Amino acid sequence: MIGNLTIDNGNTSVKVAFFIGNQVVATNRFLRRNTRLLERFISTYKPDTAIVCSTASSASSQRIEQLVEQRCRRVVHLTHDTPLPITLGYRTPSTLGRDRIATAVGAWAIAQRLDNDCDVLVIDAGTAVTYDLVTCKGCFVGGNIAPGLALRFKSLHEHTGRLPLVDPVGDTPIVGYDTDTAIRSGVILGLMAEIKGYIADLKLSHPNLMVFITGGDGRMLHERMCDKDVIYYENLAAEGLNRIYLYQTANENC
Repeated sequence: MIGNLTIDNGNTSVKVAFFIGNQVVATNRFLRRNTRLLERFISTYKPDTAIVCSTASSASSQRIEQLVEQRCRRVVHLTHDTPLPITLGYRTPSTLGRDRIATAVGAWAIAQRLDNDCDVLVIDAGTAVTYDLVTCKGCFVGGNIAPGLALRFKSLHEHTGRLPLVDPVGDTPIVGYDTDTAIRSGVILGLMAEIKGYIADLKLSHPNLMVFITGGDGRMLHERMCDKDVIYYENLAAEGLNRIYLYQTANENC
């Protein structure tokens, strides 16, 4: 089964997907140290090529990349110099996270199919929450970076004398009635207010704005927002990585 493997080697986990052309066939997620799952995934789908986006540097990350190099005929490593279907208007492209590039390309490509006159806001709610703006013409303007949910809970626990580490699953009232609910509501409702604020502010200057949310906490936040105009897309980075690979190979053949 000839196809392309995408690997998003993130801060917390590794996300993989197998594509045939533009069609995603399978996806998986695993902890970085568990390379056996990656080996099993590759053995099952036998990808011919791969594209790797890595935001982590560790011995485990190196083993993942070595494994992919051994098993795939061709491997592309995403950098800011990789040919892209969008342009980077970021002032310091060498410092721009590769995962941000991948999700931006994925969201823009999907938006082009739905409504090519829309600017795009990409919210990636993972270890960090990133907010990135791409114009309808395909220019990555820039964005913002904030702590993710887990970091916010952990920070309150580790940088105060007595506040507990609270489980994010549980009652989230508008007004907390004990310490756990005060923390949980403060963190979760605070992040949701932050997200809604970004969307509202950007719509003042970009009224035709299409909003995507993705990442490990993306589904939960999307469900809580109850906003039909915000699109949850789980495999946004994988879609972007595959699109970048197809774009690069198409341009090489021109």
